[in-house]
Amino acid sequence: MNYRSLAAHNVACNEIFYRFQDCENEHPYRRFLGYCEHIQREMIKCMREQREIRRVQSWQLRRKMFEKESGKKESSS
Repeated sequence: MNYRSLAAHNVACNEIFYRFQDCENEHPYRRFLGYCEHIQREMIKCMREQREIRRVQSWQLRRKMFEKESGKKESSS
C-alpha cells in the first residue's frame, strides 16, 4: 500500500494509522457506515496520549530552562 505518513513524533501511533488506512482501502463503502470507526477511535486515543506526553515533556523542559535562567540572574547580581 502507498501510505500517507504521520509526523515523526507520532511513531507510536503509526501502526494504528496504517491499520486504519488499510481498513478504509479494503472497505471503501462500509467505511461510510462506520466500519473502520473502532480503529479510528483507537488512533485518536493514541494521538491524544502522545500529545499529553509531549505536553508534559515540554513543560518539564521549560521549567528546567527557567530554573537555569533564574540561577544565572541570581549569581550575576
